[in-house]
Amino acid sequence: MADAVFPTQATAQTRYISLFGTRTRFVIMVLILLCLTSIWSNILAFNFAVICMDDDDSDMDTALNGTRKTHFTSTQNSLAMSIVAIAALLGNFPIVQLVGMVGIRTVFAGLGILSAVSTLLIPLSIRMGFYYFLAVRFLQGFAFAANFPVIGSFCAKWSYFKQNGLFVSSLVAYVQLSPAITMPASGALCSAFRWPSIFYAHGAVSLLLFVTYALFYRNSPQKHPFVGNVELKKISIGKIAAVDKRALKKVPYGAILKTPAIWAVWVAAIGNFTCVNMMFLFSPVYLSKVLGFPVHSTGISAAIPPFLQFLSKLICGAISDRLTCLPEQMKFRMFNSFAFLGSGAFLCVLAFMGDSHKDYNMIVLGCAAAMLGATTGGFFKAGPVLSKQYSHFVTGNISLGITITMLIVPFFVNALTHNNTQEEWKWVFLITAAVMFICNVFFVIFVKGEPCEWTSDNFHRASSVADLERNSVRNPTISTVSRNVEDVPEKL
Repeated sequence: MADAVFPTQATAQTRYISLFGTRTRFVIMVLILLCLTSIWSNILAFNFAVICMDDDDSDMDTALNGTRKTHFTSTQNSLAMSIVAIAALLGNFPIVQLVGMVGIRTVFAGLGILSAVSTLLIPLSIRMGFYYFLAVRFLQGFAFAANFPVIGSFCAKWSYFKQNGLFVSSLVAYVQLSPAITMPASGALCSAFRWPSIFYAHGAVSLLLFVTYALFYRNSPQKHPFVGNVELKKISIGKIAAVDKRALKKVPYGAILKTPAIWAVWVAAIGNFTCVNMMFLFSPVYLSKVLGFPVHSTGISAAIPPFLQFLSKLICGAISDRLTCLPEQMKFRMFNSFAFLGSGAFLCVLAFMGDSHKDYNMIVLGCAAAMLGATTGGFFKAGPVLSKQYSHFVTGNISLGITITMLIVPFFVNALTHNNTQEEWKWVFLITAAVMFICNVFFVIFVKGEPCEWTSDNFHRASSVADLERNSVRNPTISTVSRNVEDVPEKL
C-alpha cells in the first residue's frame, strides 16, 4: 500500500542507492577528507606565501603599518601561527559540545565556510595592517577546532567496525595531505601570479567543497537517501542501540577524565604533533634557508615528506584492520612505537648530518615523516576504539595536541634558529625526537585494547537509575509514582 501511495519516492530511493551501491560511506569519507584538508590548507598557505612575499620585489605591494613591505618579521611569523592555535584552543570545547548536541552537518559546514571566507580576506587584511591580519587568522583557527571532533563523530556513526582503522587513518591523513597539495600548488601560483593568488585559490576551493558537503552529508546513515538496507545493517554492527539520544548527549566527562588510557591517547597526540608541526610548518623554511632549494622547487620538495606520510598512514591503517592475530592493545603499542621511535631515530640522524648533500637530507627527512604515518594503527585508532559513541569528545580533544604544539613549536624553533644553519636545526631535531620518545613511553604503559567501561549499556543504565534516585530525593512524587508502577504487575 505504501508503494502504491508513494511510487515516485520509492523509485527515487532505489535510483539513489544504485549510484554508489553499498559504498556510500566511502564517498562521504572522501568528501570529508577533502573538507578537512581544505581547512588545514587554508592555514598552511600562509607559510609558503611568506616565502613568496620575500621574493616578490614588486613596488605594488602595500607596506604593513605604512612603512614596511608585505614580508613578516620572525616575531610576526610566530604570532601569525600562534594566533591560529589560540583560536583553536578557545573554540575546542564549545565546538565539541555543539557537535554532540546538533551533529556535524551544520557545525562543520558553517565553520568550513567561515574558514573559506577568512582565507579570501587575507590579502586585504595584510594590506590594511598586521592586526587586521591577525583577526582573520583567528577566524581560521577557530574553524580549525572542528576538524578532530568531526573525525570522531563521523567514524562513530558511519564506519563499519572492521574498517575502523581504514576510516580513521584516511581522515587523520588530512594533516599530511594538506601540505602535500598546498606546497606545490602554492609554488605554482606564486610563480605564475603573485602571493595573493595563493589565498584566493585556497578560499575558492574551500567554499566549493563545503557547499557540496552541506548539501550531501547527513548526520545519520539512516537519514541518507543513498544508504540502502544492506549498507545500513553493516554500519549498525557494534553500535550502541539501547541508549537513547538524550543519554548519548550526556557525555560522562568525569569518568572519561579519570581514565588513564584516554590520557595516554592525548599525551601521544602531543608527541605526534610536535613532530608534525615542526616538519610541516617549517619545512619550507628549512629547505629554502638551510638547504638552499630555490623558491620554485621548494613547494615540490616540501610536499614529499607529507605525501610519504600520507601514503604510510593509509597503508598502516589498512594493515591494522587486517592484523587479526594480535590483540588490539598490542597493535596499538606496536604501531605507535614503530612510528615514534622510527621517526625519532631518523631525526637524530638528520641532526648530525651536514648540509653539503642536500638530497640526502631530503631523503632522511622524508623517511622520518613516513615512519610517523604508522600512528594510524596507534593512538589515532585507539581513540575511537576506546571511546566508541563518545569519540567526538575523545578524538575531538586530540586537536588539543595539534593546537598546543602549534602554539609552542614556532617559538622554540624560531628561538633556536636565528641564523637558520644546520647546526642550529640540529637541536630542533633532537628536542623533537626526545619529546616523541617520552610521550610514547607514557602511551605504551597506559593504553588499553578494549572499549572503556563508560561506553557500555550497563554503565548508562546504572547512571539513569542513579539520576532517578537523585531526582526522587528532590521530588518525592517521583519515588511514589515509581513504587506504584512497580506494584502494578503484582496486582495484575
